[in-house]
Amino acid sequence: MDDMQKLVHLDLKGAPPKVHYLEKVFPLIRKWGATGLLIEYEDMFPYWGPLSEIASEFAYSPECVSSILRLAEENNLSIIPLVQSIGHFEFVLKHEKFRSIREVPNYPMALCPSNEDSLLIVCMMIDQVMELHPRIRYFHIGADEVYHLGVCERCKRRMSEENLSPQQLFLIHVKAVLGHIKNTHPTITIIMWDDMLRHTELPILMNSGLGDMVEPMVWHYLSDFRLPIDIWDKYSKVFPNIWFASAFKGATGANAYATNIAYHLDNHTVWLDVMAREGSKFKKVQGCALTGWQRYDHYAVLCELLPQALPSLGMCLMMLQQGSFTAEVHTSVSQDLKFLSPIPLNPFQRYPVPPCQFPGSEIYTSLMAFLHLDATYEEFVRDERVLTWMNDYMMEKRFSNPVHIEPILAQCYAILDGLTKIHSQQEKALKEVFYDHTVEEWLKVFIEPKIRKISDAVEKAKLQLSNS
Repeated sequence: MDDMQKLVHLDLKGAPPKVHYLEKVFPLIRKWGATGLLIEYEDMFPYWGPLSEIASEFAYSPECVSSILRLAEENNLSIIPLVQSIGHFEFVLKHEKFRSIREVPNYPMALCPSNEDSLLIVCMMIDQVMELHPRIRYFHIGADEVYHLGVCERCKRRMSEENLSPQQLFLIHVKAVLGHIKNTHPTITIIMWDDMLRHTELPILMNSGLGDMVEPMVWHYLSDFRLPIDIWDKYSKVFPNIWFASAFKGATGANAYATNIAYHLDNHTVWLDVMAREGSKFKKVQGCALTGWQRYDHYAVLCELLPQALPSLGMCLMMLQQGSFTAEVHTSVSQDLKFLSPIPLNPFQRYPVPPCQFPGSEIYTSLMAFLHLDATYEEFVRDERVLTWMNDYMMEKRFSNPVHIEPILAQCYAILDGLTKIHSQQEKALKEVFYDHTVEEWLKVFIEPKIRKISDAVEKAKLQLSNS
């Protein structure tokens, strides 16, 4: 494992950390064995000129990008930018200016590979990202989860005229993107996600011309592997080199906010076994990317913020470095993050959170406290007493007995007090790491709805008691 690259995936969709926070985190991930960063900017890259609409109003500035590159270099971390090239293109296709290149007019997800403007826009995006990353050795073109392919009239007509399948449309488009990069930056090695290749028949894959142009990154986030049984034999006949991708966060639920470290350790255990068993079929296993998804797609809510997942990242990186998860790995990462006792591996067990001190630890501790209080909140709203004696009908008719309402009100007050305190703690802690739009979204999605619901229950209970 020592000669393999170990990349930490930074998914910046909607939650780009402030640069000063990355300055604190980069030395830690380097210490844990990371060799590089796979940065998925999406709309957080400062696109300009004809592409200026793509950049979010909260996008990093060119100066921020330069600072990130400098910090990475100071910590001996290589940078691999990732630019999506066909699917997961919502951040582009949502704009009216680019609506014409959608594969499905009503869905801003995949671009049309038969529209000449599609390739032009993708290549322009790649060129701008390349311009701000002048010394990179690798580039990732995404190309995963293209759910709509070959369904527009233009694609249907082309498939009929050229006798192509939707899969071949995909391969031709990808090859054109690869060709542009090879022509403009011939020394750069190109990577792509593998899932759109997994079920492609070997002859089609061999005839695609991709074998000498790109290296697939095989991603899988479960401990129960569900990849095609022939995947390694097939890929080894086409691609000399290969990458793997695991996950350290953002892969257990689209609105999950707490990272189950044990789940990801199990995923890495299986990956280590697969790499040992299948790696020799390839000229070289280039490395592993530990993905850390921030949203499931452009329109999804945020999930599992980076600071609360640092313990998971540390454990998973060290596990790759050591070749297995051991008590030594557990102790080492716990000490690096200044936990007074070992890091809990399963946050859903209601153990007290040990005191700790690391970049963003206030976010971690407040989210763990919220996780436990949230469980109490969910139990309360489903509680038989609440559903029986404080349901909406009873409240509307003002038909209640104080002997039941008073203890319910006391519990409401306790939960509301806890939520209010956590809201204040998280708002302060989040502002240290993230920009205001991220802080606002997080609080409005995860905490404030619960505060409103409990506050409403308090007012209704007080009204019932005043009328009893």
